[in-house]
Amino acid sequence: MSKLSPQTKSFIILSIVALFAVLFCLMLGSGLLTLPGKYQQPNMYNPEGYQPEPSQQNPAEALKKTSDTTGWPTYTDKESGLSFQYKPGWKVLAPIKKAGFRIIQIDPGKKYYNIKIYISPEQFYIMDGLPATGETIGGAPALNVNNALYGIRANNLYYTFDVGLSMSLLPDFNGLVHSATFGN
Repeated sequence: MSKLSPQTKSFIILSIVALFAVLFCLMLGSGLLTLPGKYQQPNMYNPEGYQPEPSQQNPAEALKKTSDTTGWPTYTDKESGLSFQYKPGWKVLAPIKKAGFRIIQIDPGKKYYNIKIYISPEQFYIMDGLPATGETIGGAPALNVNNALYGIRANNLYYTFDVGLSMSLLPDFNGLVHSATFGN
């Protein structure tokens, strides 16, 4: 038997890895295999469905949590009519204008990225083509992208609320967003 070239050996190894990945995905999708902490829909292999331990929190449920804003200070932007409550200790920075947007930044502290609110008379900021669900916030129609990015159309303005990379702040960010009102 002749020696195999390095390219042929690489091809064989990648093919085997790909085959195992496909088999793993098929087993996972069919219910033959379950992962710890993952709920499976009932099927013939798991008639009751896997129930996670009460101590295991569902990440999707964690995303839906909203902090209670009772007692939080209120910020009002007189130019746009936007008002919202923000967590005590956070700082609302003076609005800036950049690339056609008026941007309000909320500084939650040194170890976090700033939360940003983009305001424009023409468009939302970075929301085109993203999968969003509809809801109503402050009496205005809103688009919600994973509870981390919201687009709200009110008073002929487009408001985009963006938590950025500070995902651990989602409950407080959602409290801020859901406290928003749009005057004028």
